[in-house]
Amino acid sequence: MWDQDNSDGSVIGEDLIVTGNINCKSDLLIVGNVEGNISCVSLLVGESGKVNGDITSENVIVEGTISGMITSGSVELKDGCTLEGDITSSTLAIDHGAEFSGSVRPGKEPGKPQMKEAAE
Repeated sequence: MWDQDNSDGSVIGEDLIVTGNINCKSDLLIVGNVEGNISCVSLLVGESGKVNGDITSENVIVEGTISGMITSGSVELKDGCTLEGDITSSTLAIDHGAEFSGSVRPGKEPGKPQMKEAAE
């Protein structure tokens, strides 16, 4: 997942507020605020991070706050986090002390979108 020395990852810092959807082709660390949907390889929402939107990612670790649906191959809800929304995932770990309000459905890891050719 997120490696502090990961030079290929992207970071949304504590002083940053992003309004709009995010499509990231690498790992993403959020310690600021995002108002929009997120699609990335792996996502870590840090303790100060807040997301109001849906998430699609191979791996999601939540230490902060999310309001929205998560579709992922693996989801971890850490002690002290808050999630209001549904989860679709093949694996789910919830620490004691995590707050979760929503439903859980088993699912596969999200696939990459497939392009369809336009009909002539």
